[in-house]
Amino acid sequence: MKVAVCATVRNERATVASLARQLLTQSRTPDEIVIVDGGSTDGTLAALRECLGSHPHARVLAAPGANIAQGRNRAIAATTSELIAVTDAGIERGTGWLAALLDAVNADPNCAGAFGYILAAPRTTFEAALGAVALPRAEEIDPATYPPSSGSVLLRRTWLEHAGGYPPWLAYGEDLYLDRRIWELGGRFVHAPAADVGIRPRTAVTAFFRQYFNYATGDGHAGMLGRRHIARYAAYGAAAMALQGRSVWRFLLLAGLGGLYLVRPWGRVPAMLRAAPRANALAVYGLVPVLRLVGDLAKMTGYPAGLARRRRRGGGDGGAS
Repeated sequence: MKVAVCATVRNERATVASLARQLLTQSRTPDEIVIVDGGSTDGTLAALRECLGSHPHARVLAAPGANIAQGRNRAIAATTSELIAVTDAGIERGTGWLAALLDAVNADPNCAGAFGYILAAPRTTFEAALGAVALPRAEEIDPATYPPSSGSVLLRRTWLEHAGGYPPWLAYGEDLYLDRRIWELGGRFVHAPAADVGIRPRTAVTAFFRQYFNYATGDGHAGMLGRRHIARYAAYGAAAMALQGRSVWRFLLLAGLGGLYLVRPWGRVPAMLRAAPRANALAVYGLVPVLRLVGDLAKMTGYPAGLARRRRRGGGDGGAS
């Protein structure tokens, strides 16, 4: 069965050569490769055309102003294959990535698609700390409830069409929305361990804040994960109220609860240090609580922005719920 690989990029000049090389050297060569550029200003489009222009089954399309969902939909619409693999720039895929996804789908004809986990692949001290905060280890994940990221997923076209494709009105969180839509329709995904991929975490606090702000904005816009966001507001609100008192015992209780909140990311630090052996271990442990706080603040400011956008657009231009 034919398989296409689709991606959308914007201002990824530093990573598109790696993306093209990895797609062209897969052990199972894609029948089609379509990459959409959403209006890059750093030479990404020219670099893509240089890397893929001579390949007979590859196409590079320009779609200035397209968001991620719109770019993916356009790439998918430009293909004819029944199986659609979706990925992103900035991800490290092994040569067996596509074959692993195909094997998983072929082994389960009733599944909607297959996926690999997105795992942290840090190189620096900051990236190791952020990887511990932002991304779970493979052994922490329940594949039955894991929402496939469009950094490593293969979907049947029939299910994509049944679900309406990626929501073009949603700027962020489009892959989670699609996953939830497929689940609502009775579809399910299977995990392909050999399709797990690595990604370098953001390299600066500002980039991390913006990333989580955008994710939370998407949640609010699409009406997703509301209980999780409310619980975060409640926890920080309760902590703020507790700090109004001068009780030492109250402070110690809060410190203990804060420590519990950090157990999981701190538990990931050894794995991050193995991935980035030159990272400063003490600094990594110290950065974890700071980055945890930054991420929570980003989400708590981004979610209301998404809710406001949802109200302005009457539920998200697509009836998202």
